[in-house]
Amino acid sequence: MAFGPLLDVDLVFNGQLFHYLLLKEVIDANPDVISFNILGKKVTFSQDDFNLITGLWPTKEIIERETSGERLRQLILGMKNPNDKDSSCKDVENAFEKFTFTNEEDAVKVALALFIEMVMIRKDKKIQFDLKTFGIVDDPEVFRHYDWSSAFFKHTLNSTKSIMRGKNKAHETKKAENAH
Repeated sequence: MAFGPLLDVDLVFNGQLFHYLLLKEVIDANPDVISFNILGKKVTFSQDDFNLITGLWPTKEIIERETSGERLRQLILGMKNPNDKDSSCKDVENAFEKFTFTNEEDAVKVALALFIEMVMIRKDKKIQFDLKTFGIVDDPEVFRHYDWSSAFFKHTLNSTKSIMRGKNKAHETKKAENAH
């Protein structure tokens, strides 16, 4: 299973510690890392660190071929009306909960796609569901050889860098005001 090592990690999220770290972010010339000033030392979080924590490692052999998420999309959501907007993660989740599968393999594929989109990538339920994910999980060989480590790290890094944008300065200003 592609996510096996990650599911064995026994971590408890500490929001206060994570918030503190984000307030200590420093600019790094390398766009593929995030760095923090901890007790006067620059501490950097890279993909290697992410891999050590999650147990996910880049795939040695990536199989790249065209995949289509249309089969699973049609199965779970029905025929698409060209005038309708694309389905959100919530639309897919609701359809999944109500759908009666005749094939257990398809149920697992749709559940995996939801897990990837809503847990691993941590999309808001209102955000559009990425049909490429259906295509990847629908092709077992592509799924097994997909570079989940890099994909999840990029999402984690981008969201971590953007979540506190502008808030560090506000925090420092408030801290300085309270010191007087």
